[in-house]
Amino acid sequence: MARVTKNSANWRLFGGGGMLLGALLWLIALLVEGAGSGGELTSWLTIIGFLLLGASGFFLAFGQTGSNGVVGGSVLGKIGFVAFGIGFLLLGLVPLLGVFGVSLPGELRTIGVVLIAVGAIVGAIITYQKGVARGLSRWFFFVPAILSVLWLATTLGWISIGAILATIVAAAYAIAGLLFLLNRR
Repeated sequence: MARVTKNSANWRLFGGGGMLLGALLWLIALLVEGAGSGGELTSWLTIIGFLLLGASGFFLAFGQTGSNGVVGGSVLGKIGFVAFGIGFLLLGLVPLLGVFGVSLPGELRTIGVVLIAVGAIVGAIITYQKGVARGLSRWFFFVPAILSVLWLATTLGWISIGAILATIVAAAYAIAGLLFLLNRR
């Protein structure tokens, strides 16, 4: 198990690592599905990826022990990353519960994407303002946040962008997770 020291804050290890792993699983699922295969595999990779991305939002907000995460002591930043986490948890839980025969309204997916987009924008702004993250990781989260707003616009039917958008969003979250993971003070 990784040891948390002053040089390796737990929001980096668990938040960044969770975001990286979750986004990579989602990206693999999208690529396998795009290749015309996968079936159950792509469903499970997507579910697990979304659940990991959801958990990463909580770790980025609070760290592992409930301390300050990437947003420092900002309550608004914590709310943003919690909303982000809840959004991805909704996207993962709806199909997961469907496997067990529990049917939830399809609107929960739309609500999930709204929470992701709004939470990511708020989280990106506060992450930049607080300066807890350094270097590229301080500002890069704006990229997946803005892409999530585009994802929301396509989900709501306001604009039409091909299926490649989800792949780009997943790749952007993977890069953001990697940058958070590798961030140094």
